Amino acid sequence: MQTVKTLELRIQRQSETAMKICKFLEGHPKCSRVIYPGLKSHPQHELAKKLHRNNLHGGMLWFDVVGGSDSGTKLMNSIQRPWSLCENLGATESIITACAVMTHANMLPEDRLRLGIVDGFIRVSVGVEDADDLIRSLKDSLDQL
Repeated sequence: MQTVKTLELRIQRQSETAMKICKFLEGHPKCSRVIYPGLKSHPQHELAKKLHRNNLHGGMLWFDVVGGSDSGTKLMNSIQRPWSLCENLGATESIITACAVMTHANMLPEDRLRLGIVDGFIRVSVGVEDADDLIRSLKDSLDQL
C-alpha cells in the first residue's frame, strides 16, 4: 500500500521528466522521431489531452536513433547511470532498451516493422531521477554515435 500513497507524485515526476527528455530528443540530430502522447506531434495528442488527467502523460516514450540497430547497440553500450539497461518497465529507475536487439531480437525484421519497431527504435521508461542527469547521460551517449 505504500506505493499507492506515492503514485500521484511518481506519475507527476515521471511525466514532467519524460516531457523534458522528449524536448531534448526532438532537437538532437541523432534522433529521427520521438513518440510521446504529450507532444503535439503525436497523432493522438488531442485524445491524450482529454484522457490524461492534469496533462500528465506518463513515463513511457520512444524514439528512433539514426543508424539503425548498430546505433541502438552503441547507445546501449555507452549509456551511463542514472540509466538502467534492462528489459523491464514501470520502475522508479529509468530504463532504456534498444528493442530490435533486446526485447524483440527474436522477431523477423519484417514482423518488427509491421509493429512499427524500426531497427533504431529505443524504448524508455522514465523513473524518478533528476531530469538533467538523465538528459546529460543520454546526450553524452547520443553524441558518440
